[in-house]
Amino acid sequence: MKKYKKIYIEITNNCNLHCSFCSPVTRPRKNMSLDEFKSILEKIHTYTDYIYLHVKGEPLLHPQIIEFIKEAEKYHLKVNLTTNGTLFSRIAKELGTCKNLNKINFSLHSENEKENYLEDIFENIKYLSPKTTVIYRLWTLKDKRLDEKSTKIVDKIKNYYHLSTETVDKIKRENNVKIAPSIYIDKDNEFEWPKESSYKSKGYCYALKTQIAILVDGTVVPCCLDSDGKVPLGNIFEEELEEIRKKPIYESLQKSFQDRNPIATLCQSCTFKERL
Repeated sequence: MKKYKKIYIEITNNCNLHCSFCSPVTRPRKNMSLDEFKSILEKIHTYTDYIYLHVKGEPLLHPQIIEFIKEAEKYHLKVNLTTNGTLFSRIAKELGTCKNLNKINFSLHSENEKENYLEDIFENIKYLSPKTTVIYRLWTLKDKRLDEKSTKIVDKIKNYYHLSTETVDKIKRENNVKIAPSIYIDKDNEFEWPKESSYKSKGYCYALKTQIAILVDGTVVPCCLDSDGKVPLGNIFEEELEEIRKKPIYESLQKSFQDRNPIATLCQSCTFKERL
């Protein structure tokens, strides 16, 4: 059985911010229960080595996030998180006790007014395991060039980590730059969340080949960009993953992605595949 490189599990679709670049959540708000999460792990743990605890929502907002991560460790699953970082300082020490926390992405482009926001993140990174990779993300750029806001963020990173002029220049030129042991800066252009529209394009997609996503209500979708469940393949709370994988819709979609001619309207409208 070929494994996915990653499976996204949306443990909450609640968020404490309302960033302009993030599409609104149209589904009912929900936190996944620990029992629901356990049932998912039991069904998917043989299909991947890595789980990502988000699709929409802020994972650190979930009151049982530490229990979730440690439950995944029982199945030898490595956990990756993407967070806006505003809640990180209050939970950093506990995250440091999670041996299977593989990577944490901080979306520094988030729109928030928290005082000492960056400093709180910088000061609390020390509590994480040295084995945890930290990525500072700047993903709202144009032509991958630092704008005024991103430049100010990079300046603060430079001052805190005592970066050389050469390293800062490298950050301006490249997308993924190491600035300290296990710590990187990654930058990319802002992308548009896909929505069903008249826009159609062909192109290859990794969905169903390297990843699937599970929404907070158990709906299985092809990838992490189907944030509204427009392409439902089944429900993990009601079916086994192998049952879902054998459905005609799953097999047809998978072939269409490989043929660079997606059949789902949402996928036809998605511009992210143009980056691949």
